[in-house]
Amino acid sequence: MESSERPPGGDYRLARGDARRDRILTAATREFGRKGYESARIADIARSAGVTDAGVLHHFATKHDLFMAVVERREEVYQTIRLPDESVRALFDEFIAVVRLAAQDPDLLRFRVMLTGASRIEGHPVQGRARRNLEAALDTLVPFVRKRITAGEIAEGTDPQQLVLELLALNEGLRDQWSTLPDRVDYVAAFTAAAEGLYERVRARPTGNGAR
Repeated sequence: MESSERPPGGDYRLARGDARRDRILTAATREFGRKGYESARIADIARSAGVTDAGVLHHFATKHDLFMAVVERREEVYQTIRLPDESVRALFDEFIAVVRLAAQDPDLLRFRVMLTGASRIEGHPVQGRARRNLEAALDTLVPFVRKRITAGEIAEGTDPQQLVLELLALNEGLRDQWSTLPDRVDYVAAFTAAAEGLYERVRARPTGNGAR
């Protein structure tokens, strides 16, 4: 019987509450991603999640709280990316892996596209987020690429900031194109090919007896 598989007492109620919260976040991700913060309605999110408006507000006191919870949910998914110690090649592989992971959840990916534009709107809950993220990426990745130039992996004369900006732009631009024409743009394949081409362009070539 189904009851024999349930966690005892309060554990079952807690699990049921967690499942309801997850459904609300999934529905909110879809609604916010398609309609934006201002146009998305609690009533539509509740209907999509199979709960009442009060059920949504039980878990998230305001629409702002719900929106920020979706932002945090997205950040948790993308925390898998790491800065490798060994090479820029490994960094590119990390980016490709994260793009592949992102493509598995189209609603969350579409939410990310919306988030980029929303962060530039004055007074929006995530105003300034894109700027902070870009500054953090440059502060972290540019010194790393500079070290790999010194180590001989990346060609001398490469501008490390330009390389980082191009990698980030490839991701953001192709993600936006996918959101515009999802049936025609293969986000994962297009980004992988573009990233591979970028790395091939900047990698150091063998010299002397090793040259071809």
